[in-house]
Amino acid sequence: MNWKKRIKKIMPKRVMYVLSLIKDFPAYLKATKDDAKMPNVSFYTNEETVNFIIEGRKSLARFGDGEFMWMAGESMPSFQSYSPEFGQDLIRAFTSKNDNLLIGIPYGVFDASKCNLSARMHWRIIRSNFLPRLKKFVDLKRKYCDASITRPYIDYRDRHFSEENFNLLKRIWNDKDIVIIEGEKTKLGMGNDLLNNARSIKRIICPAENAYSALNKIKDSIHKNVKKDTLMISALGPTASILAAQLCDEGYQFIDIGHVDVEYMWFLNHAISRETIEGKYVNESGVKTCSNIYDEDDSYVHSIIDRVLM
Repeated sequence: MNWKKRIKKIMPKRVMYVLSLIKDFPAYLKATKDDAKMPNVSFYTNEETVNFIIEGRKSLARFGDGEFMWMAGESMPSFQSYSPEFGQDLIRAFTSKNDNLLIGIPYGVFDASKCNLSARMHWRIIRSNFLPRLKKFVDLKRKYCDASITRPYIDYRDRHFSEENFNLLKRIWNDKDIVIIEGEKTKLGMGNDLLNNARSIKRIICPAENAYSALNKIKDSIHKNVKKDTLMISALGPTASILAAQLCDEGYQFIDIGHVDVEYMWFLNHAISRETIEGKYVNESGVKTCSNIYDEDDSYVHSIIDRVLM
């Protein structure tokens, strides 16, 4: 057990939460001095976004601060390494003119009033760094979705808001055959009831890290195994955003669902802050390992229709 795991195991969660606030406070103070004007970006409500997905068979690509760093040609420590081709594919996805593709950016950068203290500090810090990159790519004539639509718990004060939004998201796959495109350590929907209302679940398992390197192989597997009238949902980091745009152009419906499963587990566990979840890879917890408790689970094993691993 490394020292980070030891500290997290010994320290009460509320103490760890307070320490994280203290750690971020200097950066927060610096960010509050930045008075740069935010661009006037229009957003759909979460309800409108879900209705577009259900009634209009829209796809969804989501972009956050990491994606904008890569789009600007910057690298960072991550589960996805940078390359110029990767950055250009993200730019092409973000600037797509396909009317069937919804683009999400974080609403919290513009208004974090519903968030808890930690998240308000986080978004203020991100805003200071995020704005120059955002201005370079955002289209003020376009209306965006909230990229955090799939993350309605850990950053918010009102837990009723969280429950309502999880129920809203569940409408997307209600009584539908779905194919999950996910990293090999994600195991979306395992250990909870998030996807219980889907008619059927199949999976294509992809690399847990640097999935972009297998992009063409993943698309080949989708072409081989997924019909165009089947809903795909994906937890595959920034590669999911690229896949959403490229497959939308081919007539597929692809939803970049991101960390929704992790958020749902935190919601069920009444988590105070980002924490590890047994059997799942939670990169935001700071721990890059997880147990394999679901690897032999019959429902998980039988749902796998292909593995695309490097």
